[in-house]
Amino acid sequence: MDAKQMNTVYQVYPKSFQDSDGDGIGDLRGIIGRLDYLEWLGVDMVWLNPVYVSPGYDNGYDVADYARIDPMFGSMEDMDELIRKAKDRGIGIMMDIVANHTSHQHDWFIQSEREPEGTYGDFYIWRDTPNEWSSFFGGGTWTYSPIRGQYYFHAFAPEQPDLNWGNEQVRTEMAGVLAFWAERGVSGFRFDVIDLIGKDVDRKQWLDFPLMRRYLKDLVAQIDTSSLLLVGEAGGLTPDEILALQRDGSLDVVFNFEVCALDEQAGQGKWKLAPFEPSRLKATLDTWQRAFAAEGCNSLFWNNHDQPRAISRWYDGDERAAKMLAVLLYGLKGIPFLYQGEEVGMTNGMIAPEDYQDVETLNYLRTGGTLDAVRMKGRDHARLPMAWGEGVDTFSTGTPWLRSVRHDEGRDVSTMRLDETSLLHLYRELIALRRTNRVLRDGAYELVTTEDHLYVYRRFLAEETPLLVVVNLSPDTVPIPVECGDRLIATEQVESPMLRPYEAFICYNF
Repeated sequence: MDAKQMNTVYQVYPKSFQDSDGDGIGDLRGIIGRLDYLEWLGVDMVWLNPVYVSPGYDNGYDVADYARIDPMFGSMEDMDELIRKAKDRGIGIMMDIVANHTSHQHDWFIQSEREPEGTYGDFYIWRDTPNEWSSFFGGGTWTYSPIRGQYYFHAFAPEQPDLNWGNEQVRTEMAGVLAFWAERGVSGFRFDVIDLIGKDVDRKQWLDFPLMRRYLKDLVAQIDTSSLLLVGEAGGLTPDEILALQRDGSLDVVFNFEVCALDEQAGQGKWKLAPFEPSRLKATLDTWQRAFAAEGCNSLFWNNHDQPRAISRWYDGDERAAKMLAVLLYGLKGIPFLYQGEEVGMTNGMIAPEDYQDVETLNYLRTGGTLDAVRMKGRDHARLPMAWGEGVDTFSTGTPWLRSVRHDEGRDVSTMRLDETSLLHLYRELIALRRTNRVLRDGAYELVTTEDHLYVYRRFLAEETPLLVVVNLSPDTVPIPVECGDRLIATEQVESPMLRPYEAFICYNF
């Protein structure tokens, strides 16, 4: 399948996916060993979170060498084998490109710090006097280097200095990183926090969109991206700005996080929780669907390595809601991104306070943060070992790197593969349906009903048979508001004249 026409991208957090050698840490050989499962599930591409050499202050998002595999995950030979064997199964590999910043142990930074007038002297953002900006991980954004005698900027941890994208040579070096991996056979790139490359620290602008657009366009122009899927994480962009990047050919799809913030107090950050209102979910999804009605492409996702499980945050782990969210997501227009464990309904589980490892969470707790907020929004809760079976030994024969307790008995691959009515089989059917049904892949979208607790929308395309997606967002039994016709796929096995709690289905001949 053309990388630009993805049906489903499956996100793998390598550290938590499958351990092959018993050290408690997932690795590349573990992923290779699970390729048959991913082929059975039907996904088209696997997005890998970073596996580069890294000191690990932010679980790999502090890269020390973009062209080497961290020994924790395996070797470059393992990586090449993964790319090759995945391709043999019709699955592409997408690399996570951490382009906004590097590790403070990257050779570029070491040389920049030591030789201000050297080749890498201007690769990072150095100033004599810092401003008052706050880091996304807490604290300030500037750290003093006694070696260079200046402050360097870091949007995240001090161990993650930001690159100076205003320096053309930085863009050239990063294009070299892309070319290196493209030549090894990867099928796509996901750019981490790519909107931040357009910041202007002197004018105190976190996002200067024209700058970001120019830098990104210059980057991708240096390599052949015609057969690559380009994905950007850019939570601060408007639909019009995203469309501009898509028209440029700089990005094919962009992650926007408005849906992920529905359980947060507006403008107060991720830790200030608010009650989840399904009506806002519907309104937000509808807004973004309409924004890309004529052109462009939406990203469709509920969870990822930074966003803990939606069914825990919104629906208290209810498996019926997990099925409903699956049908809702796969009925919408865009590219679905499925995060490991989502297909079996993994929840946030429980982590003892002393076992938290995420730098963002630790900084938050250190400054008086609450465990209640962490249990809902802490990133470690998105990174629990994959539920292959009932016990943790199905992930690793050793002690898992992240100690946790799952509270979702029966929600694992081994158990659900035996039950054709399970959430896992529902996802497999949805993935297969989307692969063969042009209306779901390419059709237009139209909202049908206005009730807050119901989300009913139509998908249609030229002379193809139109589809109707009917979703009950509530825990109540309610009347079906429209004529529905024949059901194509459904969360319930037996039809009813009423919509049961969290029931959802896709139908035709309505």
